[in-house]
Amino acid sequence: MLARLCAGAVAVSIVILPAPAAVATHEPATPTVSLPAPPDQQRVAAERATRAFNRRPPSKPQALQPAARPPAVQKPAVVKPATRTPKNPRGSRPPKPRTNILAVAAPASGQAAVVLQYALAQVGKPYVWAAAGPRAFDCSGLVMASYARVGIGLPHQSEQIAARGHRVPNGQWRPGDIIHTPGHVAIYLGNGRVVEAANPSAGVRTAPVRGGVAYRFL
Repeated sequence: MLARLCAGAVAVSIVILPAPAAVATHEPATPTVSLPAPPDQQRVAAERATRAFNRRPPSKPQALQPAARPPAVQKPAVVKPATRTPKNPRGSRPPKPRTNILAVAAPASGQAAVVLQYALAQVGKPYVWAAAGPRAFDCSGLVMASYARVGIGLPHQSEQIAARGHRVPNGQWRPGDIIHTPGHVAIYLGNGRVVEAANPSAGVRTAPVRGGVAYRFL
């Protein structure tokens, strides 16, 4: 039976056709679209840009130039005429003397001459506080030592000396009287002068009367 099928079979040729070539199709290119970065990346990028901006050195502002001032106008100097004030203008009074003491020119004699002779011999010696000679004196020490030459004992203190004497009015002073001012005593020479142990810088000297009250012991 198998033979019969083979003998009566129609020959069938099977033609194997090649596969059709793929047809190339040209599709238009799809444009590339950049999608925005996620929010986290945007924040990181913004922080980096801010840090980079802050690292830049600050720019120095330009100094403003002051506006030019107009030149000052100098005023001409006014020269005043020199004026001299006369030493003694008309109508002015001479200064009053410090005291109203009148100079007495009575010559010294007797005990007064002895007192003055000793006191004048000490002129030029130094002033030393509490000293009564012979090398140095203070004011009361000179008076005390001078009066001791005629046997009159006086205390070594100016206020106590004045308290023991007889006060003499101005204009009636005589050589040998003791002139007292607060804290000081001197011996009157006459003609408005005294001999005194003045101070450490002047020592024993003669000088004009500088006021005071006279006391008499002779």
